[in-house]
Amino acid sequence: EPKAAGSVPEEDLPKVAASKALAVLSKMESEGYCCIEADSVYGAAVAMPQIARSCGWPGSLIAVVVRIYFFTLLNFLMQGFLLSMIGEEQLMMYPFAGQMHLCDFGANIKECPNAPNCKGPMGTTYSMPRLYSFPIWSTRVFVRDSLKAVFPDLADQIDAKVDPGEYGLESYHCRLACIFLFMLAVVEDLKESLGLGRTLWRLNSRTESWISYSWPQWASKEEVKKIKDLTELDCVKFQVAGIPTHWKAFYIFFVLLPKFALWLAVAMSGVHYLMETAGIVDLIVNSMALTFVLEVDEMVFHRFTTALTKHIMNNIQDLPNFDTTREETETDQQALERFKAEELGNARWAKLRLCIPWRFLFVLLLQALFIWHYYHVNCVKLEDGSWVSKELRLPKDLAYRPVELMFGLLSTDGDPVWSMPSE
Repeated sequence: EPKAAGSVPEEDLPKVAASKALAVLSKMESEGYCCIEADSVYGAAVAMPQIARSCGWPGSLIAVVVRIYFFTLLNFLMQGFLLSMIGEEQLMMYPFAGQMHLCDFGANIKECPNAPNCKGPMGTTYSMPRLYSFPIWSTRVFVRDSLKAVFPDLADQIDAKVDPGEYGLESYHCRLACIFLFMLAVVEDLKESLGLGRTLWRLNSRTESWISYSWPQWASKEEVKKIKDLTELDCVKFQVAGIPTHWKAFYIFFVLLPKFALWLAVAMSGVHYLMETAGIVDLIVNSMALTFVLEVDEMVFHRFTTALTKHIMNNIQDLPNFDTTREETETDQQALERFKAEELGNARWAKLRLCIPWRFLFVLLLQALFIWHYYHVNCVKLEDGSWVSKELRLPKDLAYRPVELMFGLLSTDGDPVWSMPSE
């Protein structure tokens, strides 16, 4: 049975354990570590040059560094190309197909006709039997217009008899839920970018070694290896350490900023795409499918890097930003007294601030910002409170401009090919 190490009664040992655990884990939560992504080309692009620098730039590690930066560049190009293709679909293909922005068309269809968002792109009132996805609706409009072109003298009868319906949103609340899930999936990549920025900020700028060779000092190396069943490789340690200033600047401009820019483009494109998705099933499926773009760096790392790189990245030790000297040196009685003072009695009510789900609120804030951006760029609010698409114009030209496509900055020109019908 467990016994108290000092004068603490046995029934208070759980409180001592809680005191130690809460103190250390709270520091881990609030302060965290200076760490590097272990399964991404981004992490390897930071760590491998520092390890090569630490041991004098040996030829083998120079080759590894060159490979890593080649694959990092490949990753940037692949992610950027995929995002530009999504942008091309949204900014070029949609306008040429006559697809206006979805905005809130049909969002209040169950309350129509006495509610906002009850008029569709053709200016007629929504009803459930007349609600269609864009491909079906555009086909029905094409059939009606074709009949009118072939039989111009029957145009009035065709308008009366052929109803193409309206294009609109099937479920506004499903749209919000799916965008929340999408943001929940991509926010981890933002956290990793912020973590890399914090690591570069907190690490000192001294030229420190990221690789060391050591073993426990309670016996000779050979005895330790025999008793612990260690190998020479087990004596090689990799750890996060100081980075010279010029290297920090290099990482900021060639790793951190491109990584963040790609995340921003994924978030903007993903929210835009989901906001333009009318069908319920399509919303649910696409909310997770879009996140694969952010996983390309991990796929590249696992498929193309060497065993040497993977071993180093899997064994690199993070540098804690917190100090546990107090918890390691205090007596059990001191830990118990601290626990009573900080966690029990009236002090416990001060801990209720921990009930606030800051990460949840952060995801909601990101969702609100990107949705606001979509409405601001693509929609206009009518007097009755409806959010409808701005006038639809064609792209100024068809030149491939990846940055403009990724961030929705493509210029338009000419007369509108669609505008919201007046009352």
